Amino acid sequence: MRIVVLGLLLTSISLAQSTPQPNIVVFLSDDMGYAQPGFTGGTEVPTPHIDSIARDGLQFTQFYVQPVCTPTRGALMTGRYPWKNGTEVRPTATSRHGMLRDERTIAEALREAGYATWMAGKWHLGEWQSPHLPNARGFDHHYGHYSALIDSFTHTRHGVLDWHRNGVPVIEEGYSTFLLAREAERLIENRSRDKPFFLYLPFNAVHGPHQAPEAIVARYRHLGNKAAQRAQLEAMDTAVGTVLAALEREGLTDNTLVMFTNDNGGTPNTSNGIYRGFKSAYHEGGVRVPAALRWPGRLPAGKKSDALLHVTDLFPTLCRLAGADADAGLPLDGHDVWETLADGKPSPRTEVAYSLQTIRQDEWKLIEEGAEYYNWPRQPLQLYNIPADPSEERNLAAENPAVVERLRRRLAELREQAREGEPVEPIPSYPPAVYGEREERVFGEQVSRSLDALGVKGRDVLGPPR
Repeated sequence: MRIVVLGLLLTSISLAQSTPQPNIVVFLSDDMGYAQPGFTGGTEVPTPHIDSIARDGLQFTQFYVQPVCTPTRGALMTGRYPWKNGTEVRPTATSRHGMLRDERTIAEALREAGYATWMAGKWHLGEWQSPHLPNARGFDHHYGHYSALIDSFTHTRHGVLDWHRNGVPVIEEGYSTFLLAREAERLIENRSRDKPFFLYLPFNAVHGPHQAPEAIVARYRHLGNKAAQRAQLEAMDTAVGTVLAALEREGLTDNTLVMFTNDNGGTPNTSNGIYRGFKSAYHEGGVRVPAALRWPGRLPAGKKSDALLHVTDLFPTLCRLAGADADAGLPLDGHDVWETLADGKPSPRTEVAYSLQTIRQDEWKLIEEGAEYYNWPRQPLQLYNIPADPSEERNLAAENPAVVERLRRRLAELREQAREGEPVEPIPSYPPAVYGEREERVFGEQVSRSLDALGVKGRDVLGPPR
């Protein structure tokens, strides 16, 4: 028996060593509506490049995130719920807090496994203190912005520069969506050939302020005040195509796992299809998002999976494929769902604790009385059977008191696991010239003079800080 077990072990090790580590690319859009891309039924804007990921890969119909930006990004990075990792409260334009510093990120895990780790895009897990910024959280390379939103042309927020490359302010011309794609393209073309890479590309599109090159906006003028947001979506699809084309030119398509998803439900100027609610809500329209995963030859193509999945599941699943140690940090809430994706096995996930007031177990979803979040107003007690009623039209709480009580007990258990986030304190002497405490200290005066000379502060389209 020992000889057989040893033989199996050696075979397993041999197979693991002979299977190349895949490159990993994760595209994350911002505030896109569920029904906006073509692969989930969108017709207003052509999205052929985004749709190709679903066409050539696997589409998920029950992929869940959090209802606003920061919590989803924190959950993706750590494999842990936001009410544990300190990202339940998102940083504002003026705040210095960020994700708890003892959290281990997927970038750190993959770098330990030999990956080059690159990020191009929006961070929103802390915009001021150096230990919160991407280069301190596992990324070898970062290009983009730290805070929630920017003017897509001036790369500023309320006159504060928020455009950086590896901790150095960048003042340049260009539309942010296209600049991010070009940075990713350069990273792929100039990569080290002796190690795999992890590319995380979270766009600021299609988040407000809604801006795009005029030639693209003109194609959607017939949609009135929706035109610029729809133009952003087209531009983002073009940017996705730029990166996919770079993979193809470099001969990397077959050994690169590519994912596309969105950070939260769409805003009211989009469409979330049949799902109730919008961004900020724990109804389905706030937390169920489009998602597709492509890896030629390793995942089925052109199929849909109804498996229950949450963004925290990416951490252990990607670690498994990369040969990384998923368990070297704090206990994960994510599940390794690779066999569900590749082989169609049932999802190991039967529960999603969206918050300490909202939970789904199997078919049942409870929204506790008094639940609220950002722009989502205080709620009455609600219980829905999601597979039978995905639009959440029939509140079954009164007919199922035992289910309500069971889910309430589970929420009480989870509250014992919650951790306090960092205090929400203001950036000293706000406004700085540039986000990032070190960048402000070293480059602030130079940045301020440069922005004044360019007239950037006068052209910033954003309203007052919030």
